[in-house]
Amino acid sequence: MQLSRKVSVELGTRRDRQRAATVVEIKVAARKLLVEGGAQAVGLRAVARELGLSAPALYRYFGSHDDLVSALIADLYGDLTEYLEQARDTSEDLGEQLFLVAGGLRDWALAHPAEFGLLFGAPVPNLDDERHELTESHQAAMRFGAVFKDLVAQVYHQQPFPSPPDEDLGPVLVEQLREKSDFFDGIPAGAVYLALNYWTRLYGLICMEVFGQLHWALEDAGAYFEAQLREIGEALGLDCPPAE
Repeated sequence: MQLSRKVSVELGTRRDRQRAATVVEIKVAARKLLVEGGAQAVGLRAVARELGLSAPALYRYFGSHDDLVSALIADLYGDLTEYLEQARDTSEDLGEQLFLVAGGLRDWALAHPAEFGLLFGAPVPNLDDERHELTESHQAAMRFGAVFKDLVAQVYHQQPFPSPPDEDLGPVLVEQLREKSDFFDGIPAGAVYLALNYWTRLYGLICMEVFGQLHWALEDAGAYFEAQLREIGEALGLDCPPAE
């Protein structure tokens, strides 16, 4: 009886390992198709052809196209977050960490435009679904966002930077910002406003560069990005590196 249970466990473990390995192969194939043909190229049939499988066989691993894309998004956020954390951890200075993380996001985006496009260039799927916050892709996105918001919160708690008073922002906006205060480690509404302001500024600039919307004005937007980053750093009271 004990031998039977042992054999059953070993077989189950082997099947689990084989299943996990196949899931990895599927996601690798999906990312390859994404890089080669964009998000529209990532279909279950296309992935199955890439792996030499039948399309129905993939449903044993992913119940739908959305499930596959969600898993791919979670992996990409994980790769990006790890890349930014490694860049951040090369310094102990908060100001330098913020520059390293912001610059790291731009570097990653330019090196992986297709992946960046999937993460940041399309509407968030199932955003209105109450189960959205439980998805693996949402949790991975929140871990990515925490890299930035934690740094801004640490900067504020170390040396509060000037932020607009509530009366300048209006009650509707202030109420929403106060709801996010705990997420930003308790910084006030005005500081949350600036954190969002600076994030959308950098995010928008990177998007415009990656999607070719700045080329008409700047062949190389690197110096412009760094100038914008210095402005933000100075507004946060940080010591900023000189322009190169």
